[in-house]
Amino acid sequence: MREPLTRREVIDVIERKSAKAKIPLVFHKWWGNGLQEKYSSSLEQMASAFPDDIFAVFYNCPGETVSSNSNPSYRWGYLDDYSSASKHSIGETAVLLPGWEYLPALLADFPNPNEPDSFAPVKDALPEAGGRYKLGCWWRLFHERLWSIRGMENLMLDYYDNMADLKEIGNKLLQYYKGIVDRYAVLGFDGIFTSDDLGHQSGPMMSPAIFEELYFPLYKEFCSYVHSKGMHVFLHSCGDNTLLMDYLIKAGIDVFHPVQKGCMDEAETIARFGNKISFLAGIDVQHLLPEGSRDDVREGIRELIDVMYKSEGGLMLAAGNGIMPDTPIENIEEMLIVD
Repeated sequence: MREPLTRREVIDVIERKSAKAKIPLVFHKWWGNGLQEKYSSSLEQMASAFPDDIFAVFYNCPGETVSSNSNPSYRWGYLDDYSSASKHSIGETAVLLPGWEYLPALLADFPNPNEPDSFAPVKDALPEAGGRYKLGCWWRLFHERLWSIRGMENLMLDYYDNMADLKEIGNKLLQYYKGIVDRYAVLGFDGIFTSDDLGHQSGPMMSPAIFEELYFPLYKEFCSYVHSKGMHVFLHSCGDNTLLMDYLIKAGIDVFHPVQKGCMDEAETIARFGNKISFLAGIDVQHLLPEGSRDDVREGIRELIDVMYKSEGGLMLAAGNGIMPDTPIENIEEMLIVD
């Protein structure tokens, strides 16, 4: 059994004050859809010997079109029935706001960050934290949330045609997230983890100018608020974020995940930004884990560590995203061993 690092040891790595003999692990056991069903109990038995160094827990987030609890309004949509709505994200998700004339209705029926019992899963899990660093989590921050509200095609046009309306929703989201941060802070959490897939395979999804106008002020105020509560900010963003890294650093992001293999150059990233931000480096789940041998996995992870490790700290390890069900279980085990 690998003994987890202490809260203080993880903080020293995040703040680049000290690198530990063991690199901190979190989200290294990120099981993608279908993986647990394929391997059943053998996956959990194998993974149990490799505990997370960071205790990460999600609150009960609002639903999309349907509430995630008994309160019908605890969802991001505002309509009672989205069955005839247009779909996006591979045809699976309803466009919540099809036209800007419905914006007042959306804002008036926004979820409540102080929703009763939404933090019950967090409180129930807290005894498992022990002396570990505690990370409060949710998916979708600003770009991803606007994307889910408007649909991707609409959002791409809105960046040029409806910027003022996007800013109004963005500020409403910011106030909501401050409420969630407050609830994690009261429970003694050390950091916040959230996501905003800002990149595609070869660049950001919006121009740096659009990011600077819309998202940068939101990120800056969000990070400042989290920091005022004594917590760090972890951001997951897939794709190539190279052109946005200076903005993210200036806004106050403390830890960036995953530096996606094949999209961002690890050596360039650590050389340009490694003294300004820490990395939760993501092990390649697209090619290395499903297609490589155990030796390939071991060598690939060692190469990643060799490139990104700094003696003062700043490096943690995770899966780059959900581990796919076509991944051999022996490769997953090798990934967990090598740190």
